[in-house]
Amino acid sequence: MSKYNVLFESEETIFGKVPRSYDWVEYSCLLKIYDGGKLPVSFEMTFIPPHPYMVNMPLTHSIKAESISGVYYKVVKFLNSYGVQFCQ
Repeated sequence: MSKYNVLFESEETIFGKVPRSYDWVEYSCLLKIYDGGKLPVSFEMTFIPPHPYMVNMPLTHSIKAESISGVYYKVVKFLNSYGVQFCQ
């Protein structure tokens, strides 16, 4: 099985707001797009402390999808599962 090449790589920062406690959540992310495969877009998220008062967020999370829009859809769903609203 051949390894796929990285076509595009970008560092992103994701912010979210916890409306119940008015706290902010920040993730440093690495977006990679490969030239093949079933899920060619990957998104590695690393939490930047401090943790919000009401929620204990995971330190790392990875997402794979077919497109960039699919990745951001999964990011919004991931944040919503912890009661965090996606900001940027």
